[in-house]
Amino acid sequence: MWKRILQHQRKIKDYKHKKLAEKKIIPISREELTFLRQAILAKFAKAIDSPGDRSGYDDLSKDVSEKLGIDSISVRHSPGLFHKLMHDEGHNREFLDTCYRYISDNQCDRELYLSSVGLLKAEEKAEEIIEEKNTAIQHSNWEKKFWNLAILAATFLATFLFLAFIYWQNEKQKPIVWNMTTAWNAESRTHNFYLENFVNQVKKETNGRLEIRIFPDFQLPSSNGHNKSKEDVRKALEEGDLDILHSGPHINFKDNPEAIIFSTIPFGKNYQEMVTWMRRPHIKEALKNLFIKDNILTFQGGHSGSQYGGWYREMPTDSNFFQGKTVRFANFAGYLLNQPEIGAKQKPMLRYQFESMIDHIQFDAVEWQNPEEDVKMGMHLKGFRYYDRSHWNEPNAMFCFYINKTTLDKLPSDLQRVLLRVLEKISEQKIFNEDNPERQLAENTIEKTIVPNCNCPIKIFDMQYDCPKIYQFLKRKNDMLLNDFVAKNPKLKVLYDDYCE
Repeated sequence: MWKRILQHQRKIKDYKHKKLAEKKIIPISREELTFLRQAILAKFAKAIDSPGDRSGYDDLSKDVSEKLGIDSISVRHSPGLFHKLMHDEGHNREFLDTCYRYISDNQCDRELYLSSVGLLKAEEKAEEIIEEKNTAIQHSNWEKKFWNLAILAATFLATFLFLAFIYWQNEKQKPIVWNMTTAWNAESRTHNFYLENFVNQVKKETNGRLEIRIFPDFQLPSSNGHNKSKEDVRKALEEGDLDILHSGPHINFKDNPEAIIFSTIPFGKNYQEMVTWMRRPHIKEALKNLFIKDNILTFQGGHSGSQYGGWYREMPTDSNFFQGKTVRFANFAGYLLNQPEIGAKQKPMLRYQFESMIDHIQFDAVEWQNPEEDVKMGMHLKGFRYYDRSHWNEPNAMFCFYINKTTLDKLPSDLQRVLLRVLEKISEQKIFNEDNPERQLAENTIEKTIVPNCNCPIKIFDMQYDCPKIYQFLKRKNDMLLNDFVAKNPKLKVLYDDYCE
């Protein structure tokens, strides 16, 4: 129905345009109309009193007909056209020509008459007016097109901005995911108790906006579950392929000698002493910038408490015990036993490497962690007869979080503050407690284990009291080696002097 109505209106409009063209409507100026009225009235010599004065129009029609020698003008032009002429509405070219022939005694049509009296310019001016009107209409049409395009562009821009805002909101709600690799396996207490707690706290306090995925045993996200060396892991952290690492500062202490002071030193500080020392602002700042040249920030990441002194196939009774022995000890203790005057054959291995090689290498002495973790590892079933409960090698091991500085800087400022707050909250946490029930149960399990080759139970001893000779020998050699090591490294000396206060 609406389609029919629109078609009908379009037909009416086309019909009106056609009729206007047939009537040859032309524009004339106000001056010309005024002149033409006066000329007709002067010729007729009688004023027409009003538009309704039909007799006046009839007389005028009769007079014009006689003057022009034509039939009654009302035949060709109704008196209504005279009425329109008198009221600024007569624009029919044929009628106007008739009027000019009337006032010029049938000598001139409109253009000829206007030329003779110098009024043709008025028509030109009228045409200019029409041209100006057409130009104005054209300009108006262009203006309408411009504003239509502007409205269309504004609508498109608004739609684009709205969709961009929706996308930004969705992206903003997506969590930022960090990848963290660790030196621990998925069954260790460090992983299950400490790192899982850290990851959950970060997720909770950031309302899920920051998530950290854990890859155990120095695995990298791109390694498809395969372990990597600490050099590969460190390089990945430096280059930003890894976001965060949890291990000990000793991972590269030969290139960064001052790192040993933050890990563990044989015969050094215990847990409480280390925590107290780490609360000094300048020490905390020194730790943070430990690997800054490699674009890595370092933060305190929990403490192990005292570690056990290792497994032995023979009781270590004298100072020559380690000569030619195959051992695996971590950190500075391994560096100490490998010195020529002590004579051990140190085999440095990462945790996952040691786990896979323990059954293939005939170790004489190995250090692992503590009874709970050692029993999980099955160390009491590897043929060792003695287990040292002293902690000469690791009175306390401090662990650290290493974070790629660029990755941290890219975090929104509020997430940075939350992450650093969580790190500070858990920084001093002790992961293993010496007096927990699990430790006592583990020691009971160890003492009840029968060693196959001697058909006797494993003996737990304390090197400090049961083997004082080698204990004091190792302590002296450690002090000498450490002093020599410190003297060669000025940065370490500053920290070591503070450490020894």
